[in-house]
Amino acid sequence: MGDNVNRALTLGVGIFVTLILVSGIITIFTQMRDIYGNVNKSNTSLLSSFDEFSQYNYTEKTGLDVINCANKYYKKDLVVVIYKGQIVNTDSGLSYINQERDSGALAYDELYLATVEEIEYNGVPKTTITFTKK
Repeated sequence: MGDNVNRALTLGVGIFVTLILVSGIITIFTQMRDIYGNVNKSNTSLLSSFDEFSQYNYTEKTGLDVINCANKYYKKDLVVVIYKGQIVNTDSGLSYINQERDSGALAYDELYLATVEEIEYNGVPKTTITFTKK
């Protein structure tokens, strides 16, 4: 009887160790899959942000596009929209651009050259979109 108990105990311990190893391997693979999934998502979002700004780089935009761009990036810390030397994606900037529109200095159909530039401000990289009148 003692021999059978030893065999059963050995078999039970073997099964227990096998279950621990298999569950550990499954856990590691699951974590790796999640990590690689997040890397792929961040790469996709970076590419889409580059594509997003390329629509402004060295292109002609209208006054309406200037207003829409200021509204789109309203209070976005990493994007600076500049029109006539004024940052217009802030509260005071939107007020300025509305005054320009109301006074007729900014017409919807006027053409502006948009340029995009990456700058570093206080150690933080920012994207600037500058509109200059053609």
